[in-house]
Amino acid sequence: MGFDMNETPLQTYLRAQGELGGFEVILSEPILNDLPDFTAEQPMVIQPAPLAVSHLPQANDSLWKDTANLNDFYLALQKHSVYTKSMRSLSFSVPKEIKMNAAYLLLFHSPQELTAAAREVLERLLKKLDVNLNTCAISFFFKCSGIALPREKAILREMLYKEIELINPEKIIFFREAPRPEKTEASAKVDGEPITFANKSAIILYSLLEMLPNAANSKEKIIETWNAHLPNSGWFSPSIFQA
Repeated sequence: MGFDMNETPLQTYLRAQGELGGFEVILSEPILNDLPDFTAEQPMVIQPAPLAVSHLPQANDSLWKDTANLNDFYLALQKHSVYTKSMRSLSFSVPKEIKMNAAYLLLFHSPQELTAAAREVLERLLKKLDVNLNTCAISFFFKCSGIALPREKAILREMLYKEIELINPEKIIFFREAPRPEKTEASAKVDGEPITFANKSAIILYSLLEMLPNAANSKEKIIETWNAHLPNSGWFSPSIFQA
């Protein structure tokens, strides 16, 4: 720990506490050298420096748990510390039209996964399945354009359980997050085999971004999706895939 001979005793103490990890101190104004005379006869009241409370639960972080409808749920999520930090609130995105009890809930990792080009791929895919996109509910695991940190994913999953409970879809189609070079987590397994998630039948398909014409091996992924993954679900008539 460096020591400045010109530091006052209070400055030295605060600096040492910060470097030892005892607590984090926020100084709203610079510490001045003209400290009060502690030998004076009048009683001295020292105002403690405010402590950082980033590690404490935020006041709004539990609001979403008690919501009874989707409008209130999404409003509560927007106030959660996961979405209020690092300018994330600027790209917070939820469905413009809430479809309750939809046949399918289409879940994307984040709004970045559903670009205009990706939506065109989705529309063509669903049309072949004789599914109208306008009758499907759409949402995102992480509801902004940033990248969710690994430690945030547990609470995001809890939020998703609650959202699914409120939407109450018949089935869920997850479109996995497009692989990124910097991502160290293993990508979700894609095979179309039904799983149970939040007490609903669900399948996992490739990210639509992986099926775009300029994506690597996109043609193979489209063929695999159509010939293997979707038939594996058992959700659709086999005759659809023989046409």
